[in-house]
Amino acid sequence: MKLRKKIALFIGIIALLGLGVTYLFLHLILLNRFDRMDEADLRRAMDDTLSSYQNELNMMKTSLLNYSFRDDPYILSNYDISTYQINRFHMIALLNSKGEVVFGGSYHPGDEAVSPLSAEMHSLISLVNLNLPAFAGWDDSKSGIITLDEGPMLVTLLPIINNNKSGPILGTAIAGRMLNEEEIQLIGSHSPLGIRIETASSERLEPSGGKDTWMSAKTGDILTIHTVINDLFGNPSIVISLDHPRQIYKSGLKSVVSFRRTYFITTLLMCIASLIFVNRFILKRMASLIRNIRTIGSSHDLSFRIKNIGRDEFSDVEHEFNRMISSLQSAQERLKLQATLDPLTQLPNRSFFFAKLNEAIEKARKNNLQIALLFIDIDNFKTVNDSWGHDYGDAILKEIAKRITSAMGDNDLVSRLGGDEFTILLADIGEKGDITAHLSRIQEALSAPHMIHDHLLYITASIGVSVYPQNGKDADFLVKQADLAMFHVKQTGRNNFFQYSDTLEESVRRKKVLGQQLLSAIANQELEIHYQPILSAGTLEVIKVEALLRWNSPTYGSVSPAEFIPLAESNGSIVNIGRWVFKQVCADLCSFHKQGLPLKAAVNISAMQLMQPRLLDELLEALEESGLTPYSLELEITESILMSGDSFFTTLQQLREHGFRISLDDFGTGFSSLSYLRRFPVDVIKIDRSFISEITPGQSDDTLVKAIIELSHNLGLLVVSEGIELMTQFDMLRSLGSDELQGYFISKPLKISGIISFLSQKTPIYVKTR
Repeated sequence: MKLRKKIALFIGIIALLGLGVTYLFLHLILLNRFDRMDEADLRRAMDDTLSSYQNELNMMKTSLLNYSFRDDPYILSNYDISTYQINRFHMIALLNSKGEVVFGGSYHPGDEAVSPLSAEMHSLISLVNLNLPAFAGWDDSKSGIITLDEGPMLVTLLPIINNNKSGPILGTAIAGRMLNEEEIQLIGSHSPLGIRIETASSERLEPSGGKDTWMSAKTGDILTIHTVINDLFGNPSIVISLDHPRQIYKSGLKSVVSFRRTYFITTLLMCIASLIFVNRFILKRMASLIRNIRTIGSSHDLSFRIKNIGRDEFSDVEHEFNRMISSLQSAQERLKLQATLDPLTQLPNRSFFFAKLNEAIEKARKNNLQIALLFIDIDNFKTVNDSWGHDYGDAILKEIAKRITSAMGDNDLVSRLGGDEFTILLADIGEKGDITAHLSRIQEALSAPHMIHDHLLYITASIGVSVYPQNGKDADFLVKQADLAMFHVKQTGRNNFFQYSDTLEESVRRKKVLGQQLLSAIANQELEIHYQPILSAGTLEVIKVEALLRWNSPTYGSVSPAEFIPLAESNGSIVNIGRWVFKQVCADLCSFHKQGLPLKAAVNISAMQLMQPRLLDELLEALEESGLTPYSLELEITESILMSGDSFFTTLQQLREHGFRISLDDFGTGFSSLSYLRRFPVDVIKIDRSFISEITPGQSDDTLVKAIIELSHNLGLLVVSEGIELMTQFDMLRSLGSDELQGYFISKPLKISGIISFLSQKTPIYVKTR
């Protein structure tokens, strides 16, 4: 059935039903409604009365606040007769945190005196302590009504706290006000015929049917409403009753008579007018809208728009439909654009680049051409984001995109893969010199300073190169090889370019694998510490050992510290590794000490570890767990740390003040000046093995080593000679005054069990050979 017929049928049925039902029951329906309006008016009067009752409780709470917020709430002199009179209180009690009454008094206006609390009030306080939960906080409170022998009383309870609302709840303040005639008049001020308050006895509550509020049966021209008020403990206490005249009902009865005469004619005319209106302004507009929507659906043309007619809701529907079509059209265009362009730089994005790269590879394969792929990564871009913010980083990426694009030719494709990575596709490269020329232009374009938000920033880039078909024959492989070449540039100083080769892949792959494995070396228990003994030159006894880290890679086996330590520093794993070394060395020293070997240990520490804010705490915690003192550890640093100026001075000074000795390792290989030795907190100088390996009697090396030893002694520093491999070196360094000796001539680095065996020898090798 069409909507037109449904509407006509509906209006006809409604008109007939309306005429019949209205004719028979009009006076009942309207009069009942008028009666309900009288009841609603009476309920509003009751609500106002209950609001007045609640306001009285709130006013009591406000008055009592002045006596519950104070530094000493138990100053009893504050509670004289004026306190009761001003606040219209008939009872005040103060309880301590145990619920005991500290102060209590009752006031009877006729007596003009404050008397002690009655036994009934004490019983009430006991009920409060027993039945009411403790206050949840300083802003908690409880208010209500209680029934006493002499009548109902309004009661409020507040926590006693300090003025600054801090500290625990000190106790409870209680105030009460009898519900006398004066209070009843205040509460019932909104009722034109006044109110009645009765005790909530079982007989009085019987007509309520279990409800809190109910109406009495209608009698004549008066309506009566009753409401039960529960006491402080949730039990029915009083019943408030209000009377109200049935004014609306009487007025409505007169209106029904006159309304009934005109209703029938009006209904008929309204039905006819409704049919005309629906047909003209709804059904015709709806049919037009449906035709237009069908046209758009069948044509799939998002450029089509519905013509607006009029200014009604249908016009709004037409307008919103047109706007929806416009949004769909714009979204379709944006999706097409986003599918090919990076939103930040407006360069071709990753998917578009790979599509063009595959096309270029196919064309080069058919025509026997070469193409080159440049993989560009911005140097230290993370530092820019961390130091200046991502808005600076985004601005730099936009500027770099413009510069690279301007440096390339019209046939070259520049794209942004993501982050700070860009790629360039160079089609039809004839000679290697062509690639070099492009690379030079890119480096020249990037070398100029960038003015970003009024700040001058200098940016460099690492560039990897791969060539089709020499370095790969598919898009993914070419990008991967160019990425490896770029990674090699990163590892060898940045700001350069390099072309992929098979040798490079193995080297870079090894570094990547080792760098990744270092992150889990501790968890996989791949690290081990060896110890090399260090002799006292005077007593020829082993007085300490140097802790040397060893790593067995699951892929490449034993890896030299010279290779894996720089990798650990570059990926940040050196911090966790260093923390593990400290704990392991302390545990091993504790084991030595338990076996009667009072050794100390020298441990290398990197610049990255020195920059950790909790380094000192971690060292002290490791020592405390092992029961050692800071004197047991000697921290070895390199000259590069010493040459960093004052950046590490505070950390080294703090370590030295806590009892750690600081040793300067590989002395003589750097460029530190004597002023650093005098200013920085250094205790030990370790002469580098390069000086020791060439030492022979009467040579200049002897004179240089002697000068270093004498200079160190003059500065109050201890001297350790490392790298001793021959007996002649051993003897000469002792004669030159070196304090401690270390090297393969004495012992190679040993495991912890080997150290114990070495120290248990009766005649060590360096004594036998003498």
